[in-house]
Amino acid sequence: MSVTIAGQIDIAGPVGKLLHRRPLWNGTVMQSFGIDPVSGDIFVLQVMEDRVQLPGESAPVPYDTRKTNGDLCLTRLTEAGELSGHMYLRGFGHGVSLGVENRDGTIWLWTETASLPNSKNEGYGSAVTSFTYADGDVVTYGTTRHTTPYTPDPAARFITPTIDRGTGELVLRFSLNGTHWQRYDLAKAAAGVWEPVQRLTPALPSAVFQGYASHAGVLYTLQGEAYSATNPLPGNTYLTAFDWATGNLLDRQFSVAAPGLEYREPEGMAVSVRGGVPQLHFGFACEDPGPRTCTIVTLSGAPETDGVKVLTDWQPITLAAGVSVDQNAPRGRLISIAGTTTLQLSGGVKGSFDADTVIGHLPDSLTPSVTARANVPRNNDGGYCVARVEAGTDRELRLFGGRTGNAITWAQLDSFSAAWR
Repeated sequence: MSVTIAGQIDIAGPVGKLLHRRPLWNGTVMQSFGIDPVSGDIFVLQVMEDRVQLPGESAPVPYDTRKTNGDLCLTRLTEAGELSGHMYLRGFGHGVSLGVENRDGTIWLWTETASLPNSKNEGYGSAVTSFTYADGDVVTYGTTRHTTPYTPDPAARFITPTIDRGTGELVLRFSLNGTHWQRYDLAKAAAGVWEPVQRLTPALPSAVFQGYASHAGVLYTLQGEAYSATNPLPGNTYLTAFDWATGNLLDRQFSVAAPGLEYREPEGMAVSVRGGVPQLHFGFACEDPGPRTCTIVTLSGAPETDGVKVLTDWQPITLAAGVSVDQNAPRGRLISIAGTTTLQLSGGVKGSFDADTVIGHLPDSLTPSVTARANVPRNNDGGYCVARVEAGTDRELRLFGGRTGNAITWAQLDSFSAAWR
């Protein structure tokens, strides 16, 4: 445990997962994400991809022009990772951070806007705004479709928002003779009343900045780069936590989460609260050369009991065709045992398996980035009483050992317990 103040989420803790290698509406790198506190739907921002033509545009627009203009794509996914909608935002920025509100069933999104190009000719926001989600809509900066943009200072640049659900505040990050974070009452800001509560200028160690989140008195940041020849596995992803009250650095940790991903560029942070338990999420853009996909991993604020922490409670496993339940339906969960994330399975399957085969399909929350495997008991034919079960990075649960003349007719999964990464 690396927790020094109340409400701090342990950034050295065991990691679970929210999404695994999910495609987005556009094939570009995810930049940030936010989570609807009611439905759990995930909203992801990315720079608009090459050759998209929107209503009113005379021709498809190149990616470099979109990046300079600050044109963004917003993807909506369900908790299960299925695409459920999208929007396009013109003239908004780079999509570095995102806040998601649910006001009586209406989704409000907070983003940067009023994009201005930086020294690399990449558009970034010079103000923040909010707007309602509407599937398929196009929102253009400077129209009445979004609220009046706000800036903490006319000279401020790289302005982005996030929501602190622990304090009910909107947090802005911006550059103005240094990099600052500033807190506002969320309800007042939504009503157009901007009254700064506190400005924080922490001494963040130098590295490529990739996202931030805030919760209950603690500011979290994400830094790092994609795998490359100069940044091979295990990469250079770092998480840092600061105390809002003092500005002090509480903890800084090197993260090896999801090591088996391709590309693995850290992108975006957010906090969700479910059943009173905060969850700190951070993302990775995946696949090389692309199209890029979205993976989001999770650090849980749940307490430990006798050295054990439940990261993902029991989830059903969908059976493959030709596979049926033996006694109890298969399911799985993630727990931490002495700091090691462990995949546990339970239940049983039956059928007639005379070759290595897929027996089930894993939800994203149980899918590893490196194959997890363990031996399980099976029917004793031909002198063999164990089989191997593997949880694959492709979401498939496989059973190994069935052969012609020595078919597996049942296998019990209760003994499956394997390190999960």
